[in-house]
Amino acid sequence: MSGVPGSRRAVWALLLVVAVGTLVVAEVAERPALTNADRAHHLAQEFACPVCAGQSVAESDVPIARTIRVSIASMVDGGATDDDIRTMLVARFGEDIDYTPSGSGLTGLVWVLPVLAAAAAVVAVALAMRRWKGSGEGEGGPTPVRPFVLAGVGIVAVLAGVLVAQLSGSRGMGDTLSGDIRLSTRTLLIEAGVAPTDEAIELYTQVLELQPSNAEALAYRGWAHRRSGDAVAARADLEAAVESDPTYPDARVFRASQRLVDGDANGASQDLMALDQLDAPPIVGDLLAATRLRERVAAALIDGGGLVAALDLLDSGLAADPATAGLLAERGWLLARTGEPELVDIGVASLDEAVAADPLHPHALAYRAVVRSVLLGDSAGATADATEFASLPEQPADLTALLESEGLLG
Repeated sequence: MSGVPGSRRAVWALLLVVAVGTLVVAEVAERPALTNADRAHHLAQEFACPVCAGQSVAESDVPIARTIRVSIASMVDGGATDDDIRTMLVARFGEDIDYTPSGSGLTGLVWVLPVLAAAAAVVAVALAMRRWKGSGEGEGGPTPVRPFVLAGVGIVAVLAGVLVAQLSGSRGMGDTLSGDIRLSTRTLLIEAGVAPTDEAIELYTQVLELQPSNAEALAYRGWAHRRSGDAVAARADLEAAVESDPTYPDARVFRASQRLVDGDANGASQDLMALDQLDAPPIVGDLLAATRLRERVAAALIDGGGLVAALDLLDSGLAADPATAGLLAERGWLLARTGEPELVDIGVASLDEAVAADPLHPHALAYRAVVRSVLLGDSAGATADATEFASLPEQPADLTALLESEGLLG
């Protein structure tokens, strides 16, 4: 039996070597190389937006966050190291911008000490178990725990703590130590986009609890409140969305719509003209065309005696896309309705351009039919436009009533 203690020592030594080796390999193993774009995005996740609450530079859409992202990408492309970029941002915005713990020095103790405590607890449990087992083994008593075993456990614990510190220091604030990513605000926003109105409002509220200045959540919660009939909450959210990020196109569109409903045509016009200065995605233009928001705001301005303001609004939209049939038609109609010969001529030309841009645009056909019939005395042309309008699969009720009132539809 004299060989048994030696065998135990060999087993413990082997376990120690395996544990230490695993930790060392995990620490020094090379990670896959990142592209510049991947590296820039990863770095952006490690810094807080200077003017937002709870958002990283990668998550925020406010102008300063965009500027920082551009700076990070530029420095990465220029060959700067992560430490160079971190030093620059901390120097410019202060230490609070840096989410990433250092994992070294005194900060590293925050990670090492819990692991040491856990290891000590494991050793204590093992000793208690051995005492309990040894109490029934007779006079010989329990086999004492060798000092080198305790030392080995301590070394493994320290190395584990260092590894945890290093891995934790390489993660953004949205990651857990295991590498799992928490339910992101982007996931919540996607879910809200397809949820019923009441549920969508709750999801947007969850996003705003995490990121109070999220312009997208504010804008779309405001729009959801508008759909649910809560105009007060809608106004508050839409105002906050534009204040949070004046360059967010959707917020401008939604607030313009709410302002029009509130009877503030001038405010709605200001939002739409501000929108024209932004790099809005195509879907925003599709939304404007589908709802005829700009045309309706222009008509409201006309009703308030603001012909020049209405034309400025339409021309602002046409500057971005000169071949927009709906805007050309509305412009021509407003000018023709003045009855002034010079403006009527300009209006007719604009209506002709609208029909050329889209021969099946209902407003272009209906407006030109009325102008040809009433102002130009061109009954044949008016009948042709009215007939073309009547053949359309969808005929807006207000245009049908307009043509019927002029005797152009039987």
